[in-house]
Amino acid sequence: MARREPTVHNRALMIACPHCESVSGALCYDKRGRRLPDGRVHQRRTAAYNRRTTEAKTR
Repeated sequence: MARREPTVHNRALMIACPHCESVSGALCYDKRGRRLPDGRVHQRRTAAYNRRTTEAKTR
């Protein structure tokens, strides 16, 4: 059976991270190349997601 990453319910994962350059759907990594704990993401990723959703609502 293939191993799978645990499902993380964080809407910011829908976009790529501008800070650590993780692709959409992947968790963020710290400076040492380790995943951030508990499915956390960088603040810049959350801000980019919020900006994108706000722009979509105002159109």
